[in-house]
Amino acid sequence: IFAQANRALGPVFLWNVAFATVTVILNLAVGTLLAVLLNNPDLRMRGLYRTLLIVPWALPNIITIQVWKGFLNQNFGAINRLAMLLDITPEPVNWLLGSEWPARGAVLLVNLWLGYPFMMVAVLGALSAIPRELYEAARIDGASAWRAFTDVTAPLLRTALVPITLTGFAFNFNNFNIIYLLTDGGPAVDWGTATARGTDILISWAYNEAFRSQGGYAYGLGSAISLLIFAITLAVSMVNFRVTGALKEVSNT
Repeated sequence: IFAQANRALGPVFLWNVAFATVTVILNLAVGTLLAVLLNNPDLRMRGLYRTLLIVPWALPNIITIQVWKGFLNQNFGAINRLAMLLDITPEPVNWLLGSEWPARGAVLLVNLWLGYPFMMVAVLGALSAIPRELYEAARIDGASAWRAFTDVTAPLLRTALVPITLTGFAFNFNNFNIIYLLTDGGPAVDWGTATARGTDILISWAYNEAFRSQGGYAYGLGSAISLLIFAITLAVSMVNFRVTGALKEVSNT
């Protein structure tokens, strides 16, 4: 692994961390915003909105990713056609196989679509536990909607969202499906190798080494990368356990 640090380990690891971090931040921001809007008791047809917004979570990921792959197609995709119709881009963009940054942006976009419903449902569950009397008291004191969110909602949500955020990071750090099904790790880049390309993360790099390596299957290197992934995931899990107190012994006295 360390022999390929410059061309594989370093760039893939940095992208892997950035991918998991940005995904969690985007999912948390969008999920929290939608949950706060849907938690408003004065909102009409809340049930319909909740049903529609949870559809991306209800559909199998493999189907949703293939649909998005069609949307992002360079020649026939709806996104390129709409962008050209609105004069946003002069020519079709090769989102998935052109260069690394459009491909990474496409991965983050699709992963946001797949991930925000979970955060929305989690935040809705936490919001339902906040007494309505607190908001009524804040409104009587003359607090604005933003002040009520920052002084009432956000502090009470923090305890519930920290373990959810850490869990989301650990999941997306090993999110093989989105990479394999959407871009297959591509496109090829100057700094990379045949098995470590523009959107490859550690788990897809390990898969490529173990089952796609040129000149034979490199099971040893793939296993070594998997052990590295295990160590990182274990560290994140231990932080999660420490934050939530899941491993603390409860005294009966």
